[in-house]
Amino acid sequence: MTRIHLLVLLLAALIALASASSAPRFCKCTCFKNSTIIPLGPQHQSAQRSLFHKPPSSSSSSPSHDDHARRTASTSCADCTKAFCLSQGISFCENAEEDDVVTMCFQRDSNKDKIIVWGFIFGTLGLLGWAAFKRVLEWREARNLGRLGASYAAVGGGR
Repeated sequence: MTRIHLLVLLLAALIALASASSAPRFCKCTCFKNSTIIPLGPQHQSAQRSLFHKPPSSSSSSPSHDDHARRTASTSCADCTKAFCLSQGISFCENAEEDDVVTMCFQRDSNKDKIIVWGFIFGTLGLLGWAAFKRVLEWREARNLGRLGASYAAVGGGR
């Protein structure tokens, strides 16, 4: 019965690893020492693509939620270019030229990576806990044997 539970648990872990989504990608656009992070990938494209072709508003100097909604998301890090950042309508990049822009594409940890790291941490803590538990049991057993040995000690002195 225990083997069935172990097999089900192993199968669930394998399914979780296989279905782990890919790591989210981001494009970091830096203009004049100010930067913003734009999420990349298909999960961010549908609602934003229709809003992308609107002209950027120059009435406000601080970034707002509408500025973020106008930004488009590309599908790969190859699209994270200086021209991409300038076309996003970022308020602090309005007067910037391509020489004033620095881009960097990066990826966050995927669910698969998180499962592996947390599994390692829990496995290590479990082994350390088991070793500590065994050490305590050995200490108690040695202490109990010491008490038993003391109760059977010879009382009288012969010669």
